[in-house]
Amino acid sequence: MFNSLIEIIGFSVCHQLSSRSLIIGKIVMPVCARCSGIYAGFIITAIILLVMYRKKENGLPPLYVIVILALFFLSALIDGIASNFGIYETNNNLRFITGFLCGSSIMIILYPIFTFQYYRQSKTKRIFNSPCQFIIYILIITVFILVTLIRFDFMGSFYYYFVIFSILFTFYFINMVLVLLVPPFSQKADRLASKYLILPSIIAIALSSMELLGSYWFHGFIMNFRF
Repeated sequence: MFNSLIEIIGFSVCHQLSSRSLIIGKIVMPVCARCSGIYAGFIITAIILLVMYRKKENGLPPLYVIVILALFFLSALIDGIASNFGIYETNNNLRFITGFLCGSSIMIILYPIFTFQYYRQSKTKRIFNSPCQFIIYILIITVFILVTLIRFDFMGSFYYYFVIFSILFTFYFINMVLVLLVPPFSQKADRLASKYLILPSIIAIALSSMELLGSYWFHGFIMNFRF
């Protein structure tokens, strides 16, 4: 049952071509390199931001950071489109890197929105307000990317399940932000772990489950229609 669930999750969001997937310790990741990067970048950035900004900062980053994030986001699109049209030949390492940058950029924009909508009293201050903070962040994600691309054999199983968890977390968090935009759920909590997280979480998990299942059926329909 557990393996079937992993298959449903992976198939829901990705073509799962083994030739375009990272192989770590002889284990093929459940989604392609670019998807692995997107979801890993999203959750790793979420963890970093939660650690760095415990004072509930709710401001978007400075303009120069937003410009860099736009480039991060576009890097995955450019790599995918350019390689698809034969402008250049990409590879799984580049797919993972650009995907990671894309996922991290999305999380950085969503995090202040979550903070503002979730907490009763958040702090009106930009995240990455100083260049030093952003440099530290870049160094941390660079280390994670490099460690991943080294592909230590003993970490194959860890990455396999980490990627699946990252997919689930990404869907959950995005739906959580959407739920918190609804006034009855907005700006209620004083701390991260509170009772005001329970009902929005249940709704976000339900929405995520329906989205993944719907995407799984639609992907299956498309595959059957094509072949």
